[in-house]
Amino acid sequence: MTIREGGPGGGADHHMPNSSHHDDLDRAAQQAQQEANTNTTYQQWQNGLNHATNRSATATTSNIDSDPSSGQAGLPSTNPSASYWLQPSDISQTLEDYRSTPDLPQSADTVIVGSGITGAFAAWFLLEQTGGRAKDVSYSSSGGGDILMLEARRQPCSGATGRNGGHCQPFVYSASTPSIAEFELATFQFLKAFVEEHGIAGAVDWRNLKTVHAFLTEEVWEGAKGLVEKLPEGLRDQVDLVDETRKGEKGETLRDLRVPGAKGAVVQKHAASLWPWKLVAWVLQRLLERFPVKGEGRNGTGEGSGGFNLQTNTPVLRLDKLGDGKWTVITSRGHIKANRVLLAMNGYTSNLLPEMKDLIVPVRSQVASLRPPKDAASGKVAELDYSYAFISEEKFPRDEYLHQRPLPGGELIYGGARSHAENKAVGVWQDDEVERGVATYLRQNLAPYPLDLTPDKTGSTPTDTPTEGNETTELEATHQWTGIMGFSRDANPWVGRVPESLGGGENLYMCAGYTGHGMPQAALAARMIVEEITGKPFADDGLKLPQEMVLTEERVRRVRENTKTLEEQQQAPGWSATMPQLLAATERRT
Repeated sequence: MTIREGGPGGGADHHMPNSSHHDDLDRAAQQAQQEANTNTTYQQWQNGLNHATNRSATATTSNIDSDPSSGQAGLPSTNPSASYWLQPSDISQTLEDYRSTPDLPQSADTVIVGSGITGAFAAWFLLEQTGGRAKDVSYSSSGGGDILMLEARRQPCSGATGRNGGHCQPFVYSASTPSIAEFELATFQFLKAFVEEHGIAGAVDWRNLKTVHAFLTEEVWEGAKGLVEKLPEGLRDQVDLVDETRKGEKGETLRDLRVPGAKGAVVQKHAASLWPWKLVAWVLQRLLERFPVKGEGRNGTGEGSGGFNLQTNTPVLRLDKLGDGKWTVITSRGHIKANRVLLAMNGYTSNLLPEMKDLIVPVRSQVASLRPPKDAASGKVAELDYSYAFISEEKFPRDEYLHQRPLPGGELIYGGARSHAENKAVGVWQDDEVERGVATYLRQNLAPYPLDLTPDKTGSTPTDTPTEGNETTELEATHQWTGIMGFSRDANPWVGRVPESLGGGENLYMCAGYTGHGMPQAALAARMIVEEITGKPFADDGLKLPQEMVLTEERVRRVRENTKTLEEQQQAPGWSATMPQLLAATERRT
């Protein structure tokens, strides 16, 4: 990992490679010799991988380089920054370098590119619905509905899901439409029920709580109040307004909420914090157990057949459409023929679909794990009852988010501050760097303003609000990391079959573009794409994908004609790279 100067502007079939793994990878890659030899991005990715795994090497930026002006994402960095959520553990060691079979299968019913929350739940819903039975057996290795999941890096779920802020909070009042808000609430309730049903709430650190959106300047507070007041019946009771004249549901004041310097706060009643990587890791391990790959493969090969096959360290270089509507997936280790392909790559989507580069743009987010300050007299630290977001329209707009890990450590997971990143980090797809300016800001701009971190809530008062900058105590960081979000040009995800005009066609699907807000959207968006693939509902609950999320050529045309590009949007005063819906909605009101 590099600190970069910047500023405003298992199963029994598990094969874990040993120390000769990268030699094996090089030999296997000869199957794709023509593609790899002519693919500069892959060569640079492989060079980066070799360097990243050299124990004597120092931390460095990725060697992958694409033309920044093109807007197209490259392959994931081979030596990413160290996320709090990806700390070494027994589980992570089990899944690192995981390959269900030593060889890559030559064919699969369904190939899923990406192993984050979208890919994991898409595999879950598909295997739950089909029971491993294929709709089309032409390229199924066993005559069943086998799934091959490809992950570019050594560790599954090491992209955005393993690098986010650990929140799951629906945007009720600031979503673009009521249907989006209702879908996010449904996704939250699904995940809550999922962890309860499977008894894994403790294992994934799921904690139900309310979230406080603290508005620090009058302009955004007035905008937020207007949005809440316009909520339809059924959504209005999901939030409370708290300011100097109004109290919360149980009489809470701004001081009770630990934000006495705020102009006002919106309290959302449904939210959670969690260890997101652990949730996805549990899903993947459960699938590996329930749907194991059978045998050592046909004709004595080591590729196996059927089941759920997870292959890490296997970047996809290209997709080729075949005449029969099927696809060839070209990877660093060989070719795979697939009946269908699902792209669950979020911010990296344009790497395989260059035609999407103006519709889903990579944006780098930065997060820190901070040690909470101890009370001088008691030695205690504050225990927070809420998660938070801090929003303002200032010289450098605030767009931060925070929640606390359990005590006794009580680390504060604090992220955002995109206005302090170079070019607001728009178009950046490398997560191997931590921008010094953003890192310093996150350490220095939390307490006592905007958040009171005294154990008894007797800290900052409204008069403590700084007039220039923010004179606060610098907190110690245990981890500082970055992750790549996929920002949608119209702030809504793109879910559905990829049309030919975008480089797709029959049997190519995608689910991406969450705009920094994937946790309350991705799991059920994955279910919706599975229902489109299979042609039947997963459950008789009437759940529908909001029309605003559906990928159609008409939506593409409308967005391109009527919506500014992300690069243009970022030039607007107050544009936020973390919470665009909030500030965009405020802007619409004024």
